[in-house]
Amino acid sequence: MPVDDAGPDGPLRARARRRRGTLGVIATGSSASGPVLHGLRAAAREQEYPLSVFSAAGHDGAAVLAAVDGLQLQGVTGIVVLDGHLLAELAPAAGIPLVPAASTDQYAGARRATEHLLELGHPTVWHLGGPEDGPAARAREQGWRETLERHGAEIPPVMRGDWSARSGYRAGQSLAVESGVGAVFSANDHMALGLLAAFAEAGMRVPRDAHVVGFDDVPEAAYFAPPLTTVRQDFVAAGRRTLATLAAHIEGVAAPAWGTVEVELVVRESSRCLRAG
Repeated sequence: MPVDDAGPDGPLRARARRRRGTLGVIATGSSASGPVLHGLRAAAREQEYPLSVFSAAGHDGAAVLAAVDGLQLQGVTGIVVLDGHLLAELAPAAGIPLVPAASTDQYAGARRATEHLLELGHPTVWHLGGPEDGPAARAREQGWRETLERHGAEIPPVMRGDWSARSGYRAGQSLAVESGVGAVFSANDHMALGLLAAFAEAGMRVPRDAHVVGFDDVPEAAYFAPPLTTVRQDFVAAGRRTLATLAAHIEGVAAPAWGTVEVELVVRESSRCLRAG
């Protein structure tokens, strides 16, 4: 479908398409199959940008620099680095425009999720966090922790996962035998899926015995058992901003000054009902 160039960034898109070549994307770990990449792909299809995705062999700077070299051999004109915390280390040595993926407001999403669970009458909220070295996981944990502090609630120990449903399942097995676990905020939906499975196996029914909230609103979240309350991120909007920023760097013009993409709490069955007293 032709792209409308009448909007405020239309001239930029038109110039970028004339000179763009192929744009590269470097993914590491779970980002190679995650929703940020899916949103970027969807935005690229909208704007007719060809993408070449390179999965780095590791999370360290050397592995990602090797990915930069591999993409440059393919002739890409600019690169999106999905794990943006590596950018400061990479940019001086890259010799090609590099930008991070545009982010959504991770902190605000975690705050809304935690406040929602507190509003249901829970004295505190447990947190199933992502990897400690990930910026998104840290921001979501910070939002959860500071919300509990503002409400004067006890802060339970963080259960740690690796974004996978398997790690959520293992955490759920541990939480199911903890006393007083009535509300859990999971840092992503896939870990929440594993958590729900572990709770069900242990005889804990959600939402009767506990409430669970995830983060991302992956397409499957509405079909979990029960359907998952979660923080929706507009990954396609974030992808559009990422591509516009990269196009500006390639063209040598000022990049748009954007903040983070807003998030939305989507309430479904996993937190809709008051649990049993």
